Amino acid sequence: MKRMIIPVVLAGMMLLSGCEATELGSRAIIQAAAVDFDGHEYVVSALLFSSGGGSGGEIDPSNENVIKVTGRGDTFAAAVDDISMTDGKEIYMSENRLLILGSGFVEADVTPVLETAARDMRCSLNMLVCCADDPELLTDMHFTEGITAAQKPVDMIENAYRSGVSPKADLLTLLNNTAAGRKSLIPAFSPEQNGFGMTSDEDGMTAVLSGSRVLSGGKLSGRLDSRATAGAMLLCGNSDRALLTFSHGGREHSCEAYCVKVERLDSGEVKISAMLRRRNGESLPEELKDAAMLELDDIINAALAAE
Repeated sequence: MKRMIIPVVLAGMMLLSGCEATELGSRAIIQAAAVDFDGHEYVVSALLFSSGGGSGGEIDPSNENVIKVTGRGDTFAAAVDDISMTDGKEIYMSENRLLILGSGFVEADVTPVLETAARDMRCSLNMLVCCADDPELLTDMHFTEGITAAQKPVDMIENAYRSGVSPKADLLTLLNNTAAGRKSLIPAFSPEQNGFGMTSDEDGMTAVLSGSRVLSGGKLSGRLDSRATAGAMLLCGNSDRALLTFSHGGREHSCEAYCVKVERLDSGEVKISAMLRRRNGESLPEELKDAAMLELDDIINAALAAE
């Protein structure tokens, strides 16, 4: 009996996988989606992989099978459906790696968008969420690195988070925090002319992380610069490290603060402790530690001032 179960299960898996392959051939797979609300309707701009492009079944962000399509609608779901009407294929959102929120959500509640993405479109709860004043900034960029069109900005968020420079917000965290009435930090991108090579655009424009926005009550509220963002991550326990740049003896120095602990006292002040090391892993000389801790204090005070 046991010997018969395995072939039956394998046969079922083969049938299911074959069906899925057939369905994917008629679908357009969204890799990154920018959503905004202009006061009247939702606007969704998506980078999608369509198997009818020049690379066949291989995703190539530099090739014609990765295209940008824009849809509009009274709801987020209606705007995504409008994309389907334009591309002529069923839109497949479950592989989407990045959702970019626009400045329209300063006034409009983004919660219905997040709930629809998770419940109806079956987006991964690990899908990253970021923001930009113009969310199409990231769907218009043609990054020269990355297997998929969304990989470069996703890697930027991941690397900055590991360094304590910028937050990382995923769909599950935002939904949980919103339901519990907690605030969330969302990484923010802005345009910058940063030389050539990062993108294929001739003007040298690229997108860079430039601090964060606070998501509170379903809306984008406060805007934090890079220093205040690093401090806020330490205050809320999202990070225990920070990269510091400071002056001492007429020279500029840099180091990493790690195992950072921030304690709020009843007096309203904060107590800070941290270990310090050079970025190459060597111990920071004693004569530089006071200046480094002053810089760490300034970063946390910048976050406190933004509260």
